[in-house]
Amino acid sequence: MARGTGRPRVGYYARLTAAQLEMSALAAMQYRVGFWTEGVLGMLWSAIGIAPLFVAVEHLGSVKGWGRWELMVLTGCFTLLSGLFGALLQPALLESMNHIRRGTLDYLLLRPADALALCLTCSFRPWRLVEAAGGVLLIAAGLVMLGRTPGPGDVLAAAVTGAAGFVALYAFGVMVLCASFKAMQLQSLTYLMEALLDFGRWPAQVFPRVLQALFTFVVPLLVMTSYPAEALLGRLEWATIGGLVAASAGLMLVARWFWRGALRGYTSASS
Repeated sequence: MARGTGRPRVGYYARLTAAQLEMSALAAMQYRVGFWTEGVLGMLWSAIGIAPLFVAVEHLGSVKGWGRWELMVLTGCFTLLSGLFGALLQPALLESMNHIRRGTLDYLLLRPADALALCLTCSFRPWRLVEAAGGVLLIAAGLVMLGRTPGPGDVLAAAVTGAAGFVALYAFGVMVLCASFKAMQLQSLTYLMEALLDFGRWPAQVFPRVLQALFTFVVPLLVMTSYPAEALLGRLEWATIGGLVAASAGLMLVARWFWRGALRGYTSASS
């Protein structure tokens, strides 16, 4: 919420995010070879993850009902997620943790905008968006090989599910950020989040019910990978999507509550 308005200003924060992303892109493009190399390598690394899935299909015929090209759609969703996480969320968390550790969060708190929004837009790695674009290409290739054209409802269901999952991932990231107010040097937790994302390569059906619940409502990996893929394949019910959206909204409210409590206990460098 922008200060002094009493209500959210979506356009204001959209311009703020766009400006920060533009500055990050301009800084990264100073080293163009590195920019494209990092992005392409990230895309290739994620695409290599198809290999064990294809090996499983070769021996089993399918993986819990997922065939070769359906798994390519799933891998595309995972690659898209991995790219967006590395481009938008992870760098912002790392930079915000550094501000807290150094006591320089004051510079963000004094600006005329919501502190949490500033923390979540303070740094980007735009070259990881190349990896996200590669994920879209993998999804398209898998659908072409299946001979399937998703209808508008399927595309909308996949978009809503993916967005809900990414909101929940942001909520989880905010909780990690709140923990750094009490314990320094927690940057490694963001890399733990990245490692956990690797579970999103696999269909939801391969996990026991306990892990399915964990990866849906606590660390929402399946919401961002398996469920969007199932939506594109016409397998997801809108009732399920509604539950996922409600769960993600609830996680974000809890994260916001944690953030306010953490901010009240923050001792700045000038205190």
